[in-house]
Amino acid sequence: MINTAKKNIILIGFMGSGKTVIGRQVARLLDYEFADTDEEIKEVTGLELTQLFRKHGEIRFRSEERLAVKRLSRKDNMVIACGGSLPPQQENLTLLHEKGWIVLLSAEIAVLSGRLKRKNTRLLIHGKLKEEEIAQQVAEWEKAVAPFIDFKLDSGQMDIEQAAQIIAQTYISRNSQQT
Repeated sequence: MINTAKKNIILIGFMGSGKTVIGRQVARLLDYEFADTDEEIKEVTGLELTQLFRKHGEIRFRSEERLAVKRLSRKDNMVIACGGSLPPQQENLTLLHEKGWIVLLSAEIAVLSGRLKRKNTRLLIHGKLKEEEIAQQVAEWEKAVAPFIDFKLDSGQMDIEQAAQIIAQTYISRNSQQT
């Protein structure tokens, strides 16, 4: 294990940016544990996120998300993929940032659009979003998280392994400079 001040890697980004698939690979490379906040919520509630929203609304979702973040942020040597349907709450980002190195995964709008069209189970996608709508949502999303970003990577320009390697190497390099 790596001895660092920032014990966790937190992957955030808009829907379709690759947080889960890249996160799993980063965790494997560093021999860290992997968790996805959306999966944590599903496990606790027994509901798909779309079902949770339909039955209980955004307030309940945010409550479950906050609890998942609190649980995961207590651990060390984790790669945590945060859900990308809604911008993370500032409280959650602050908590994650205390022990985590936050990586924003981005991609060109056409790349995100293509990925979202292939997987229409995303929480806030009701029908097909137009690229202009995605661009607007991405801009709002990235503005909300900007103060917390330690590193930004365009995941649309490389494969999973390349993105994971860059994240792992940059994490190791930056943390070795801080010790």
